[in-house]
Amino acid sequence: MDGAALERSGMLGTAATRRSAAPGRSAAPGRLAALRRAAALAAALGATVLLSACITPPQAPAPEPTAQSVPTTPMPATPAPAATPDPTDETEAAPAPTAGERGVLGRASVDVPEGWEEQRGSDAFALRYFSGDGATDPQLSLADGFGSFHGARAAVSVLIAQAQTQLEGFTIHSQEDVEVPGSASAVRVDFSYGTPDDVDGVFDGMWITAVDRTDGHTIALAFSGGADEVDDAQLDAAADSFEMLPATP
Repeated sequence: MDGAALERSGMLGTAATRRSAAPGRSAAPGRLAALRRAAALAAALGATVLLSACITPPQAPAPEPTAQSVPTTPMPATPAPAATPDPTDETEAAPAPTAGERGVLGRASVDVPEGWEEQRGSDAFALRYFSGDGATDPQLSLADGFGSFHGARAAVSVLIAQAQTQLEGFTIHSQEDVEVPGSASAVRVDFSYGTPDDVDGVFDGMWITAVDRTDGHTIALAFSGGADEVDDAQLDAAADSFEMLPATP
């Protein structure tokens, strides 16, 4: 699948789709490249749904992950006392954004920062929220029915494979198992894409996939934005509030 096909699929094209959905509004020329790149990221996620059709749904509950798969760090015999925070320290992390509402798409649910604008789409990440009109402004997207997988790592690995071949400068910074209420398996991937030579530079991003072991139902969350616009507090707030809702009869 080439870059143009990725844009059409909606895998990265969230921002581009949003622009076209508003009659009489158009992106500034300097933002077009970033909009296409953002659209490609969302489109890669959409391609995962197609690829997941080749994966056999689980027939029986998989065994619980063993502690062996999680690296352990030796603890000191006598932990050092915690340092008292210095109220004058200007390097303290920024507070998490205030949640304005709860975004829900099927079984996927997440807190949405206050004031972010909602947009509905027709691709895999059909529910999106934008913090502003700029090409580098952060955006949050939800996908439900992302595919049928045995575990969250299987789901996100397909997504990573697509991004590695379609996104220039795609780099994974961390990949770890996390807890998503309502799911049996979940994984978070923090990454970046783009290059310093691009018009809008490097973008930060995060994916979380979560799987219901009973039927393999998979949901996903995507968060991305310009590297100077996204901080850890925003990513962590979205990750901590992500939830898989119970299946309806």
